[in-house]
Amino acid sequence: MRHARRFVAPLVAAGLLLAPAAGPRAEDPAIARMVRPIIDARSVTARVLLDRSDPFGSPPARSTGRPWSQPGRGLKVRFDRGGGEEIVADRSRGAFFLYRPAEKTVYRAAWERAPSRLRRIVEEPSRILDADLRARPERRTIGGAPRDGYRLRDTALGDSTAKVSFWIAGDPRTGLLRWIAMAAPEDSVWIELRGLALGGAARDRDLALSAPRGTPVEPMDPREMLRDGEGR
Repeated sequence: MRHARRFVAPLVAAGLLLAPAAGPRAEDPAIARMVRPIIDARSVTARVLLDRSDPFGSPPARSTGRPWSQPGRGLKVRFDRGGGEEIVADRSRGAFFLYRPAEKTVYRAAWERAPSRLRRIVEEPSRILDADLRARPERRTIGGAPRDGYRLRDTALGDSTAKVSFWIAGDPRTGLLRWIAMAAPEDSVWIELRGLALGGAARDRDLALSAPRGTPVEPMDPREMLRDGEGR
């Protein structure tokens, strides 16, 4: 389950940014150029590289995979490791799935049991542009090259006093969101979206599990995929 946890936990943290602003706000043009085309697309896919630091000083843990997103409907992620482990959050079916090929089992939970911030990202992705992001330009070096991006407001993690910081930057060729960095006191996460592709058609098969017909289905609590109560 660790591959799914490494991906879902950052998504849940990113959901902190979707908290509504106090009063109406205009979209930040710089952020909207990176994000609005993704939100408005019928379907989205990419190649994802995720590096998560180890609080004890070991080398970062890398996860790679491919997400399929249908804004407003659902999200699927297939991981390269774990035998092709998959997670699907499908609002249209009212369910959250985890498929673990090594166990030949599909785990299922009701949509309402999925982490609330993850549900919010699926249900209302445009809220990110209505949020009080307080974006300010900040340049960072990526792969030896300077990249212009934006530091977003620091956000409290749940009831904790700890803060999570966010930085995002667009692809220099397409302008679409490519790099996301999140940092908390105990660890940091670096995400790169490669080959981001926006589609004009939403296909049911993009949110379907690859589990063979007849694979046993067991109940689960999706919050077990997260650490330290991050699911609420």
